[in-house]
Amino acid sequence: MLLLLAPVLGQVSADLEQLDIKIRAKQGELQQLRTEIKLYQRRIAKKERAEQDVLQKLYDIEEHISLTSRLVAALSTEIKQLNDGINLTEVLIRREEQEIADLQEKLAARFVHIYKQKRASMLELILTSRNWNQATYRTKYLKVAADYDRYLTIKVKEEIARLERHQEKLAKDRVLKKELLTEKEREEEGLQADRRERQKQINRIKRDRRNDERLLVQKKKAAVGLERIITGLEFDKESRSRALAEMRRKRSLGEAPEITYYRGKLPWPTVGMVTAHFGQQRHPKLNTITENTGIDIKSRPGAEVASVLDGLVTTITYLRGYGTTVIIDHGQGLYTVYTHLEDVETAEGQYVDQGQVIAHVGSDGSLDGAKLHFEIWTNRQKQDPEDWLIKPISLIN
Repeated sequence: MLLLLAPVLGQVSADLEQLDIKIRAKQGELQQLRTEIKLYQRRIAKKERAEQDVLQKLYDIEEHISLTSRLVAALSTEIKQLNDGINLTEVLIRREEQEIADLQEKLAARFVHIYKQKRASMLELILTSRNWNQATYRTKYLKVAADYDRYLTIKVKEEIARLERHQEKLAKDRVLKKELLTEKEREEEGLQADRRERQKQINRIKRDRRNDERLLVQKKKAAVGLERIITGLEFDKESRSRALAEMRRKRSLGEAPEITYYRGKLPWPTVGMVTAHFGQQRHPKLNTITENTGIDIKSRPGAEVASVLDGLVTTITYLRGYGTTVIIDHGQGLYTVYTHLEDVETAEGQYVDQGQVIAHVGSDGSLDGAKLHFEIWTNRQKQDPEDWLIKPISLIN
């Protein structure tokens, strides 16, 4: 029984240890987000005292929404991992309790056997032996029996100590889970309040046409900022390429083809209608020519946004003019960019499969309602996404 149970307990313990490592890593991420939010809240309060203008306030609210959304997502992941850990610990406790009961039963049986047999002393058994061989055998038997009794006694004590440690961990994890659930509920309420306040600011901005030009300038700055991020990612692309190759190997995906293979074959990141194409566009209100570095896809609020190809999430950030932004590295210098997001469902450094939902369509950074701004970069060059995406059925002749 003990031999059969040991490998099972060992595997559950190993699973629990790996889960604890993930939980500690997520706790570090949570603390960093909490710190960033506190710093930003102080910035917002300071600017409000200085009577900031309405556009500036909108950006501050949106950035706070972005940070809070990431915190809520991280809290959800932490709660799930804690719940998994609690379940594993409960399994360990039940099995350890059974193992202790079995050991105690064996130990009790040994004591009963010794009592019933009224075992003589080792010296008596040796002296009453018929010959030397019998004396040697009895000596070895008594030593083995004594060692076994000692093993059972020590084993019971060790298992009881281990059980107590797991019971203590279970109690702590349950308390932490309750605290995180309370924090998540509080942050979600604050998130909804921020979104209502954001809509109020948008309504005020729309009444003042002078903000259109300022919004356009901010979007141009966002495009420059995004290009800087892409350029910066190139410095560490080799290590990500190795990590990505290892992830693909584990999934038996084989070696990735040349990036040109994907031209015209990538699935669309969300469902909707393209309202702004790649390249030069005329601003409908200002009557000025601007460059669109990707495409804008008008969609319903909350629509799923999926990765068009498997890869590593390199960046989750807020860019004024683009809102919450996710960048994914697909290897060989191919990057995809998704902006105006809400409720991000991934994390920096995470591997995502092709078609995996990474976020939802939002309106942060946009006054035109819910839409996805989508870009494709190859070797630091902006590409027309519609050249890489599967042609819509309505356009196939």
